Amino acid sequence: MLPGLDFERTGRWLLAAWIASVALFVGVPSIDLWISAAFWRSGTGFPLGNRELWDLLRNLLWDIEIVVFVIALVACLRSLARRRPVLGMPARAWAYVWSVFLIAPVLMANGVLKAYSGRARPANIVEFGGDSLFTRAGEITDQCQRNCSFVSGEVSSAVALSVTLWLASVMWRGLEGWQRGYIRVVAVLIPVFVTLQRISAGRHFASDAVFGALLTLTAAWALYALFSGQRPWRRGGEGRS
Repeated sequence: MLPGLDFERTGRWLLAAWIASVALFVGVPSIDLWISAAFWRSGTGFPLGNRELWDLLRNLLWDIEIVVFVIALVACLRSLARRRPVLGMPARAWAYVWSVFLIAPVLMANGVLKAYSGRARPANIVEFGGDSLFTRAGEITDQCQRNCSFVSGEVSSAVALSVTLWLASVMWRGLEGWQRGYIRVVAVLIPVFVTLQRISAGRHFASDAVFGALLTLTAAWALYALFSGQRPWRRGGEGRS
């Protein structure tokens, strides 16, 4: 079984985050331009995007996320076949991890939104030396043909990795308190780093990162109800076990 979760409380926080993000980035779209402008320099564009160490870490994380996605499927099948946990987690937990990656970053972020939103990346818009028009978050446009800016697939995938690490910190037995704390700190820092790298490189607006993160967190929340076997929709069923 998966650990219990207070679905009602978590859902309220997610809803509040969605409302605040829509109000900020859709209601005041210039916020995106203001944040990206802080990293842009006339004549050099987005210089922080040329830092080799940042790019190396970003690519390393991307590779790790792919490996975790594959491992989750293999571990799930192996756990089902052996009828016992693999790497400290049961088949249901691995199926949950694999589904979060599949639904959020693979299908929703990269498969649908980035493919059809048409939002140009910061480095490609007129305000930052490009020839495309700026459009606010969530607006369907034709300023980009493929692999567009909205939402950030890398942030979405980074959050999926963070969800995996957080779940592991809860389920892995034998961990000391400091070890659990360390894993959780890393889980938080990963999407923070990816967000800063993508914005500073001129590859994404802040809203791309925020909505990419919220997309994954919401998918993770909904899928948890399915895979945990809890029933948060029942009165008083916060999902604690």
